[in-house]
Amino acid sequence: MAKVLITITDDTYVRNYLRSSALSVLRKKHDCRVIAHRGLTLAEEVSHEPGFLGFYDLDPVMEKRHQFLFNLMMWRHRRRSKTFFYRWLRNSNWHLIKRNGSWPTRTLSYIYWFAAALMNPRGIRIPLLANRLIFPIVGSMVKHSIRPNESLRGLIQHEGFDLILFPSAAFDSVSVDLVSLGQELSVPTLCLIDNWDNLSSKTVFWKKPDHLGVWGPQAQSQAHTIHGFLPDQVHLIGTPRFDSYFDARTSAGFTAPHDFPYALYVGSAMPFDDIGTLKILEKILIESKNLPSDFRLVYRPHPWQHKRNVDARFTAEDFSRVILDPQFEEAQKAGTVRGTNDPSFQPDLDYYPGLLLSSRFVVGPLTTMLLEASLCLRPVVALSYFDGFHANTSQRYFCHFDGMEDVPGFFFCNDRASLSSVVTRASQMDSISADSSDDKTSYFLYRDCSSYPQRLAELARDIVGGDLNLANTSL
Repeated sequence: MAKVLITITDDTYVRNYLRSSALSVLRKKHDCRVIAHRGLTLAEEVSHEPGFLGFYDLDPVMEKRHQFLFNLMMWRHRRRSKTFFYRWLRNSNWHLIKRNGSWPTRTLSYIYWFAAALMNPRGIRIPLLANRLIFPIVGSMVKHSIRPNESLRGLIQHEGFDLILFPSAAFDSVSVDLVSLGQELSVPTLCLIDNWDNLSSKTVFWKKPDHLGVWGPQAQSQAHTIHGFLPDQVHLIGTPRFDSYFDARTSAGFTAPHDFPYALYVGSAMPFDDIGTLKILEKILIESKNLPSDFRLVYRPHPWQHKRNVDARFTAEDFSRVILDPQFEEAQKAGTVRGTNDPSFQPDLDYYPGLLLSSRFVVGPLTTMLLEASLCLRPVVALSYFDGFHANTSQRYFCHFDGMEDVPGFFFCNDRASLSSVVTRASQMDSISADSSDDKTSYFLYRDCSSYPQRLAELARDIVGGDLNLANTSL
């Protein structure tokens, strides 16, 4: 029985890995210990986990240096992923430039953005310091200024671990520290990429874990071409969040959240005019001759949406055919405030299959839930046009969506004027073939006859057994 360290760096991973069955087989076969960041909102919950070893702390000064280096490397290697440039635009608050109003208003917003971007540590100084001539000097200086996390070291160094495992978005300092400690202690490291876009939208690894568990062939390719991992370091494993969709769609093992027919609108964290779009969609529903009079649109905002240029508050009285998703409405009543990053709100994953599978179709800006809808064999309308207020919401910057147009029932709407016709097309679609859909979505999400918990446990077994023990490489 091997001794495995599981490191939880974010509240989202509490839901995705500790509350789910993701680690269940691993825990049966190995001695698993858990450590977590003391600053987690859900720290108290984590402290009651079996095998909990303790909390580590983060040094704010080191955090700033890590983030600065991540952003420098993102810009320096921006040609590897078109989403890197988009991230810089977003970090520099480019989306807040006014796109409507008089020309003096728009001009002033550009001037204000430029002045603010000069002061913003993630703004103009990033491309200035990450250019081809200066980056080797600045990058080396920042790397040498980063000190190891001694709080993390104190929890690990005397425990004799056989494997260090950690979920990650590929943009956190603890991943770097864990890789360094793994190299120092001769313990292999396994990083589980948690989300669809993490390898193409954040930065590049400057210290690579020995092994990377990824969603599917698309992420596998990104690990090679963007990050320079060797083929044997990258493993197709899927994600623990989506097994329930396949179980539910084959066994009808889900509960419909509503007793009326509906379409689902899913919001994105990225700025988009959801409320204005809902009003357009409501008008389309009212005028439709193909949908029953009791047909509704259920609005599910993103719980951690970024600042908008327009009012993002949903007021039920402003709509006759649009309602707020009940799970989200309950969370709001319990104190969750939309528009802020409240990590304590970690929606129950068991709710999603019924919500998606019971919908007639799903519509929304570019967000992971559109892929989830396709996995549930729902027609999808992906809003990839300029909403009139926020720049850079189009498909051209989101390379993880490349290829989704081949998925049966998935429609990109690149022009707001065509929204009505695309929605009508989606609402009139016949049943989507599971085989045809899975043939295309398997590029994004790997599946086999086993479950995610089994695949993770088998991967850990192979690493600990030495079958996959590779020398660590750094960028």
